[in-house]
Amino acid sequence: MWQGHFRLLLNLFDRSIPLFSLSLTWGGAEAAVVEEKTIFDLKLTGFDAKSKIKVIKEVRAITSLGLKEAKELVEGAPTNVKKDIQKEEAEELKAKLEKVGATIEIV
Repeated sequence: MWQGHFRLLLNLFDRSIPLFSLSLTWGGAEAAVVEEKTIFDLKLTGFDAKSKIKVIKEVRAITSLGLKEAKELVEGAPTNVKKDIQKEEAEELKAKLEKVGATIEIV
């Protein structure tokens, strides 16, 4: 009588192992999901020499830097103009800077 119960218990135990290992593989598949980037940097890669003053003025307006700091930032291209911003804001600022003659990348 005990032998029958013991065999039944072993059969249940043997069947539960594959179910447990299967759930571990499902959990691993969820970790493989790629996260979409939401924070970007605005990088000044260059500018038109004729519009250097306009680019400096626009950089000053965007960053709230002084004239000297904005000039050094523009002349030090390639450099980041603004860091950790949303994609929409980065695209707006890129359009403004390109309009005055700057070459911009969203990184």
